Amino acid sequence: MGLPAEFEPEKLFSGILYTDNEMRELAVSRLSELYGRIDYVSREFSFSEFSDYYSYEMTGEVKRVFVSFESHVDPSKIAKIKLETNNIEADLSPDGKRQVNIDPGLITRGALLLPTTKPAGHRIALYDGIYIEMTLFWSRGKWNVFPWTYRDFASSEVQTEMKKIRDIFIKTRRKLLRGET
Repeated sequence: MGLPAEFEPEKLFSGILYTDNEMRELAVSRLSELYGRIDYVSREFSFSEFSDYYSYEMTGEVKRVFVSFESHVDPSKIAKIKLETNNIEADLSPDGKRQVNIDPGLITRGALLLPTTKPAGHRIALYDGIYIEMTLFWSRGKWNVFPWTYRDFASSEVQTEMKKIRDIFIKTRRKLLRGET
């Protein structure tokens, strides 16, 4: 019989959708207050090239950046983190229209996981209305997609950024396992 053990900490990152750079900076600042020092900021992407899902609500061309955090997190906390990022979105949306959309996620050695409030057949219920899905999996030295992978995450541009974040995670994970700080 296997015995339960603590989960190995994983790499927390967040995708931020926005139309206004000032709102992006406010979101990044709030995320950093909650989750610590940021160790990576991606280049800016045009999310509108992949989907117009947020264009009406956010009015204009929707852009995205990814940030990752220096400290690693207990993966069982991802639903709580999603609820916290939803609160940041609400705080930064005084008129009820979102100015930013914050999508936290985890990178593990073998997967990229995204929590969501939307149920679907491939998503697993966590708690308080939060589900999780494996969006990408790592095999043979690269990210691989599923039929449900979001179009932007299926793109080579986003996968390149996610590989950079994974590389940081693997490097820092090795140091942690060796007891280095």
